[in-house]
Amino acid sequence: MNALEAQALSKTFHSDGKSIDVLKSISLVIPEGEFHAVMGPSGSGKSTLLNLLAGLLPADSGSVFVSGQPLAGLSDHALTLLRRRTVGIIFQDFNLIPTLSVSENIALPALLDGHPLPKAHLDNLLNLVGLTHRADQPAEKLSGGEAQRTAIARAFAMEPRIILADEPTGNLDSPSATLFCNTLKRMNAELGTAILLISHDPQVAAAAETIHVLKDGTIRGSFASEHNATHVANRYLELMA
Repeated sequence: MNALEAQALSKTFHSDGKSIDVLKSISLVIPEGEFHAVMGPSGSGKSTLLNLLAGLLPADSGSVFVSGQPLAGLSDHALTLLRRRTVGIIFQDFNLIPTLSVSENIALPALLDGHPLPKAHLDNLLNLVGLTHRADQPAEKLSGGEAQRTAIARAFAMEPRIILADEPTGNLDSPSATLFCNTLKRMNAELGTAILLISHDPQVAAAAETIHVLKDGTIRGSFASEHNATHVANRYLELMA
């Protein structure tokens, strides 16, 4: 079973009497345990695609399946539960609760779901993101890199089938962005969770195994990253030409 599958997704926005076709019959498959990235320039539809895949926005046509579950027809409550239990989302602006500790922020999805996060699982997540020594630190006292690593651990808290990351290094400096990518690769390797990363940065996208290039609402092509930013940049430019 695939962790995530999109079939012929399309989305049009209407503004001031004009129609803008943001996505045009997008099809995409993320197999279980694989790490993929979508690259594209600003305005290419990357964030819209992620919102459709997460069930945050309805598609005009086409289908999305998360671990075999079709999103079409699910109620808002059912979509909320699916996102909490099956899909982990990493946001660019972290979305941590400032007054809660690192541990409390990571454990929050489980508490919202009505049960505590097992201590062994919490300790393992803290270790994987290198924040064991900051476990009791309030989120408001964290650096940008520490906050993003806390957000990574929180996304993995419910052991989801797929992680969706939307331009997650946009607010980080270069060393923190590199650490983020290394952390995400390690989490993917050790926990086996599939990941779909949205980015315009070849250095960041190179963390993934497979790159899909999005331009003008369509997938222009896909290729293996070779975990090499120069290769990713060159292939990206070829597909964008």
